[in-house]
Amino acid sequence: MFSVIEPAALWLLALAVPLLWLMWLGRADLRRRLGRVRLLVLLAVRLLLLVALVLALAGLQVGRPVQATATVFLLDASDSVSPAQRAAALAYIEQALATAEPDDRMGLIVFGARAVVERVAEPPRPISRLDALVVSSRTNIADAIQLGLAILPGAMHQRLVLLSDGGENEGDALVAARLAAARGVPVEVVSLVAERGPDALITALIAPATASAEQMIPLAVQIESNVTGSATVQLIVDGQLITEQPVELALGLNQVSLTTPAGAPGFRQFEVRLVAPFDTQPANNRAIAFTFVSGPPRVLLITVDPNRSAALAAAWRATGIEVTVQAPAQVTANPLNLRAFDAIALDNTPAESVSLALQRALTTYVRDLGGGLLLIGGTQAFGAGGWRRSLLEPIMPVALDPPLREERPDLALVLVIDRSGSMSAPVDGGRTQLDLAREAVYQASRGLSQRDQMAIIAFDSFADTLLPLQPLPDLFTIEDALSRLAAGGGTNIRSGVALAAETIAAANARIRHLILLTDGISETDYDDLIADLRARGVTVSTVAIGRDTDPALERAAQIGGGRYYLVQRADALPQIFLEETVRIANRDLIEEPFVPALALPAPWLRDLGPLPPLRGRNAADQRPIARALLVADDGAPLLATAQIGLGRALAWTSDLSGRWAAAWLAWPEFPRFAANLVAETLPLSGDDRLALDVSVLANRVEIDLIARDERGLPLEVGELRSRVSGVETSFDLVFSQVAPGRYRAVVTIDQMGAYLVQVSATDRTGQPLGNAKAGFAVSYSPEYSRFAANPALLAEIATLTGGQVDPPPTAIFAPTERAVYEVWPITLPLLWLALALLPIDVALRRLFVPWPELTSLSIQRPARRAIAPDAPAPPDPALPAKPARPLTDEERIAALLAAKRRRQRKD
Repeated sequence: MFSVIEPAALWLLALAVPLLWLMWLGRADLRRRLGRVRLLVLLAVRLLLLVALVLALAGLQVGRPVQATATVFLLDASDSVSPAQRAAALAYIEQALATAEPDDRMGLIVFGARAVVERVAEPPRPISRLDALVVSSRTNIADAIQLGLAILPGAMHQRLVLLSDGGENEGDALVAARLAAARGVPVEVVSLVAERGPDALITALIAPATASAEQMIPLAVQIESNVTGSATVQLIVDGQLITEQPVELALGLNQVSLTTPAGAPGFRQFEVRLVAPFDTQPANNRAIAFTFVSGPPRVLLITVDPNRSAALAAAWRATGIEVTVQAPAQVTANPLNLRAFDAIALDNTPAESVSLALQRALTTYVRDLGGGLLLIGGTQAFGAGGWRRSLLEPIMPVALDPPLREERPDLALVLVIDRSGSMSAPVDGGRTQLDLAREAVYQASRGLSQRDQMAIIAFDSFADTLLPLQPLPDLFTIEDALSRLAAGGGTNIRSGVALAAETIAAANARIRHLILLTDGISETDYDDLIADLRARGVTVSTVAIGRDTDPALERAAQIGGGRYYLVQRADALPQIFLEETVRIANRDLIEEPFVPALALPAPWLRDLGPLPPLRGRNAADQRPIARALLVADDGAPLLATAQIGLGRALAWTSDLSGRWAAAWLAWPEFPRFAANLVAETLPLSGDDRLALDVSVLANRVEIDLIARDERGLPLEVGELRSRVSGVETSFDLVFSQVAPGRYRAVVTIDQMGAYLVQVSATDRTGQPLGNAKAGFAVSYSPEYSRFAANPALLAEIATLTGGQVDPPPTAIFAPTERAVYEVWPITLPLLWLALALLPIDVALRRLFVPWPELTSLSIQRPARRAIAPDAPAPPDPALPAKPARPLTDEERIAALLAAKRRRQRKD
């Protein structure tokens, strides 16, 4: 059998017609010169050369029939196929392999949710075990067929053998079967359907979409059973077991009614579980549902001083807001638990009291879960509270490094730390005084800005520079310097002060300050050094730890123009360093009376009327992502809000206690103002401009966001932020526009549970359009439903591809009805043939020897006669007489032309 790869190239054979015409009819001179026989031979050579080149270009192939068969087995390893059925399938494969010939090939693919190659197409050999691991909670026959087609070798009879129960619940097997039919590959099917054992399964859990916080929520559970018996229904709400109810199951459909209190406002997840002793398939004994519970907003108020925050909590409660007051150490660091609150307020709380885990949880709560965060100022908030370079700073609506003012200049700070042997004394929790000193240095650095300078000096019997004076370094540099702070030696305070004096003398700063920390009595006097520093404009503060410290420390602070701190509790040391840094920098607290001014015409602020005065605030600057609603007399933000991911954050840079806001606490509108602060952090309502439509098919979730303007026309969205949250997982969505005003995200979720999807959007100008949220539930896989097996699908696949249903194992490696050939390309031999014909063509056209001359080439030997040795040879009469003189060029050319004419006359 012959075949070509490029049939269109055969049209080039038509060039033989003009070739014949040119050589036979069009070139009479060629016929005369070559003669009839030579011309026919040349014509045959050229036609053969043309045919060889055209066939080489067309890719001529020679094929021979083959009888070898390649079979790929597709073995269903999903949970709907029992171990006994899978063992029977392996036995079937072994029987088929026993009939295979050595030239045959076999492959094995194991599939569940995805298909995996267990064995590529290779010579048949027994299967001892299965090593491939697949997700068994789904059945994807289409993936198995496509992968089987991919590994089938060519030039052989091809066959796929599908061993399954047909319970497809992912992919489209008929589409893959049509692909196999197009390739001429039959799919034989071996049914693994077995009898169902005793089984009771929950087919549905029905809950209302919304409920109020005061009501009881009704739940309807639908259970289908193929046997009768006793069972127990368990109700789990938000991960907690609430109740258990015994039931008597009848054959067919059973319905059980449950009720549970709605509980706190928010997203409630309900799960029911069926416990039946006779059940053989426990995977289908669960169902999930959800309800949105509405009610008054819930606020978590975090404060280090509940008495100072009592007025704010009372104002919120007066407006119907539920308030929970907790210290930072009492707050859970789990963002999913924080989601029970609509908003969280940090009231004048220093960063040092909020753990890194809680800061991280608060960031997730706002950015990913759509919560509201209120940051309320005071003497321990914002920059004064050490929040610079904290995990929470990036989501604050205000910047903590306000522009430089003349009255608040930059600072050079030198920390002189005692590292004598007594500093290794333990204080609490295994920490030493030196550990607290390291933390104090770290806290002091958080009171500095990028415009400040810092140095660290350590002393015992001698002094060393741990960190040379430099612009505020990053935390890694500070930690590296503090790592070299080790206890040992005496207490020579003078050496530390002297080295600090040399260091700070080179500082180019308007404020130069030194903080001395020690827990002992100095071996030398150092008052003269302190007095000299003060004379040069450097202030000195001293910090004494414990009761056995040097009494001269208080006098040194008086001489140095600073403050003296006696620390009885060592754990208060870090906060003292921060407060002293903030005090001396004089940049983070502005204690001057002012009346707030309206920056944006927010309706709720206009309705409050004239605003009372304030006596102080935290220095801050507005961030580009924020909106300032109220400003101070210098234009700095007093009340600012910002959209942070899915949530919102609010900053009030004054306090809400008696120090700065005494007039506000006595103001009749204060409860209303406080309630509106919470309202500013709640998700913006979409006002029907944004809507979510969620559809769930098995584990495939399709989420559509519909955006409409006030007239109901499609609205183009500028930026979308979205988050899907479940009990054990959360992730972002990626939306793509599928129609005007419609955006779609498609995800696959294999984890059973209830999920909350939240979306916030802005328009093309960056203005917020609002938020939308919806819930959906992913139930157990259809793999465990009563319709898990589907023999009809198997029969349709076999019919579509020309395969058989339950063929005998002996027929698996028999050749198919389709003729199969093994082909060899002969392009290279054709090219070699053309190359060999080319010199023959040239020889026939250029190399010419007349036949008469060939016969005259025989030499006649003349008769011998005696010739004297010295006698001259007689002239040959056949040769022309030798000229008496050499020929000229003209004579030579004339002789050649005459010889040419004689040759032509002979022809």
